Amino acid sequence: METRIVLVRHGRTAWNLDYRYQGRSDVPCDEQGLEQTRRAVARLAGWRPEAVFTSPLRRARCLAEGLTDALGQEGPVVDPRLTELDFGDWEGLTVQEIQERYKEAYSRWRLAPFDSSPPGGERAEEIEGRIEAFLREARLDRFARCVVVGHGYCLRVLAALLLRAGRCGCVWRMRLDNGSLSAVDLWKEIPLLAFSNDTLHLHLPEDHPPLPLPR
Repeated sequence: METRIVLVRHGRTAWNLDYRYQGRSDVPCDEQGLEQTRRAVARLAGWRPEAVFTSPLRRARCLAEGLTDALGQEGPVVDPRLTELDFGDWEGLTVQEIQERYKEAYSRWRLAPFDSSPPGGERAEEIEGRIEAFLREARLDRFARCVVVGHGYCLRVLAALLLRAGRCGCVWRMRLDNGSLSAVDLWKEIPLLAFSNDTLHLHLPEDHPPLPLPR
């Protein structure tokens, strides 16, 4: 059976707008983020996924819950292993503040985010371990269509594991905008990147019918 796993990044928050690292801080979507959430839900509902998994943080969970409501399902599977990376001492700081206070550490992390970690934060092998455990237990390949709603760093790690890319630097350089959709297909157990950072649904007129997902 072929499986498509759609990875959805949560809608925008005020901290995203300020370029402020939020990590595990439970920051809700702002007004534009809620609109991005609504549009992503409308598009995904037409695809009719069989299962929806989500981070417990509000900015992600509201999208997952909106989707299961639209589908008439009981609710998403809320899994704490899909929580964003713990950014430690950087959490709550803007990029500019981090660059001023932690210049060398931040430069190292930006160049090789799988080989270093934020001071006081989660190590790369820790988030990899919890995402690997999620994939083992969730068994996403038992579904033809499923959705995982999460966060920028977390979804990149998930994509790298699904694609068997290891700590490939190119995966970190995948752009994942707020409200975007990306997908990995498992075809005869071979993982393929189907599409990445699809945000077309966020830019169409209000009265435009929901778009299908790329084939």
